[in-house]
Amino acid sequence: TFWCILKLWRETGDVGSISNRIRGCPRILQCGDVLYLIRLVRHRPEWFLDELLVLLDTNHFVSVHYATIHRELKRVGVSPKKLKRIANH
Repeated sequence: TFWCILKLWRETGDVGSISNRIRGCPRILQCGDVLYLIRLVRHRPEWFLDELLVLLDTNHFVSVHYATIHRELKRVGVSPKKLKRIANH
């Protein structure tokens, strides 16, 4: 209703709901870092996450946990099943 929107405007300065805003922590890995990981995975699909972690830290100066690398690779569509298929070729 009008009064609910007016109250929201006075409290927050915005009429959009809070749930529409970005939630969670900002991503540690930037787009260039993820592209670098994808290039590494395509070049050497048999490498383990800890090896990718060391290369990312050494070449891009980004220190992250190996679970972060796994999560980002999963987010862009690189799964262990796909890696196994690439490595077999």
